[in-house]
Amino acid sequence: MFMYKVIGTDNQIYGPVTAELLRQWLAEGRVNHATLLQPDGATDWKPLSSFPEFAVSTPGGIPPPVSLPTQKEQGTEHNMALAGLILGIMSIVVCCLWLPCGILGVVLSLVALCRERPAGHSDNSDKNLALAGLILSIIGLVWHGLVVGLLGGRALIRHQRWRW
Repeated sequence: MFMYKVIGTDNQIYGPVTAELLRQWLAEGRVNHATLLQPDGATDWKPLSSFPEFAVSTPGGIPPPVSLPTQKEQGTEHNMALAGLILGIMSIVVCCLWLPCGILGVVLSLVALCRERPAGHSDNSDKNLALAGLILSIIGLVWHGLVVGLLGGRALIRHQRWRW
């Protein structure tokens, strides 16, 4: 049984490991065809694709391109929807910032709701975040607007009575 040393992505040397374990790592994506190997007794490092025991069955013997896992792209509408939600919560909770947080929450939530979604975009989480942010921002504006209006009205009435 032939053994190999492997240089990992962290530039550390691992092994010796068997060819079977290397095939398993290849299938799991832990190594790829560019990973450097050193067979037992050798002094030089070669890419995994240069060893016939790890050859791939592709036309022309060219190894397939290494593909990285794709990340779900969350564009600006996600960020705006999330910011609208946070500002909506702040417009209710933070008394001294109710007006700027409420107004910004409404604006960002509306922009996120009105943004065009790409074709085939079936995820509604951004839309739901924006809708929740819009509702909370409006509640914060109305609630604190009523409180300020009532307190301001009472203060004005008291001031007018005292002057008479």
